Amino acid sequence: MRHLPSTRARRSHLTRGPVVQFVLACATLGCASVTTRLLAATVPSTGLRFGSAEVLNLADRERDIANADALAVVQLDATVAAAILAAPVVDEEHPSLTFSEQAFGCRPGERTCVPAHERGLIDASLGKVKRDGRQLVVAANDGKPLQFIDFTQPSTRKGDGDSETHWYLGTLPGNGYHRVEVQFGHDAPGNFLINPGDGGVAFVHNGSDVVAPSPDGRWLVTFNSINPPASVRVADLDITGPRLTMTCAAAKRSVASVQMKGWHDAAEFDLVLFPTGKPGVDAIPLRLARGADGWQIAMPDPARATTLEFGCRQRSSS
Repeated sequence: MRHLPSTRARRSHLTRGPVVQFVLACATLGCASVTTRLLAATVPSTGLRFGSAEVLNLADRERDIANADALAVVQLDATVAAAILAAPVVDEEHPSLTFSEQAFGCRPGERTCVPAHERGLIDASLGKVKRDGRQLVVAANDGKPLQFIDFTQPSTRKGDGDSETHWYLGTLPGNGYHRVEVQFGHDAPGNFLINPGDGGVAFVHNGSDVVAPSPDGRWLVTFNSINPPASVRVADLDITGPRLTMTCAAAKRSVASVQMKGWHDAAEFDLVLFPTGKPGVDAIPLRLARGADGWQIAMPDPARATTLEFGCRQRSSS
C-alpha cells in the first residue's frame, strides 16, 4: 500500500520535542516513508541526499532484493518464545541511534553545543571529515569525497519551504561507519551511514522508523511499526557494504504489524508478528538467526508459515 502525500509534522533541530510526537503524527498522516520520496522530488539537488542514486535508502518500505530466496522456517523453543513475548519493545521513541543533542548531551536550544562537539569529532577524524560553513565533506579511503550541504528553501505560494542541516556524529562502534545526521525542517531526523573504506552510503530514517544495529555493528534492522503492511529490512554493514541482505514483508493489503524485541546476540534478533495488526492479539514470536548458510526464521508453529501473509527473503547465494 502506498502512502498518500501529506503535510509532515514540523520539527526544528533546536526545538526538538519527544520522538513520540512524530510517531503519533505519522500514525495520523501516514508520513513514515513517503516523506523522503516527496522531499527528494521537490527540493533541488544540493549535495548528497537520501534520494541520490548512490544511496541505499533503507527508509524505502518497498525496497526489495532482486534475486532472493525464502528463509528456512524452523521450530522455536517454547521457553525462548515466552521470553521473546515478555521482552521490552524496541521502538521509535527510544532510538538506538540517538539524535545529535542527545549524543552530545546538549540542552534543547543550546545553539553552540552541537557545533562545538562536531568540531571535536572532525578534528579527531585526521582529515577524513571537513566542515566549510554549510558544507560537510566525508572522505573514504578508496571512494570520492561525499558532500552534504545545508540548505533552506523558502516558502512560496505553491508550497511550504523546507530545510536540511547536517551534523557529523563520529563513527559507529564495531564497523567504523561514519555517521552523519540530517535534520529536516518538517520531519524527524535521519542518518547517513558511510563505509569508511569505499564510501558506500545508506540512509536510515531513525526519527520515524525503528533502527536497531546489532551489538557488533555488522547488521542493521529497520522498519516502520506504525503503518501497515509490515515491511522489515536488514542491511549488512561489513567492509563491502552497505547492502540489503534480507527483507520480511506482509502482503500489500495486509494489516499485519511487527514489534522489535531487540538483538539476542550479534547474529540473532527477535520480532513479534501480529497478523491482525493489533498488539496483544494472536502474537507470534519470531527469532531470525544468521548462520553459515544464511538467515533462518524460527517460530512456534512452523507449519503456520504457509498460511500467514508474511514472509522473509534473503539475498540468493547463487
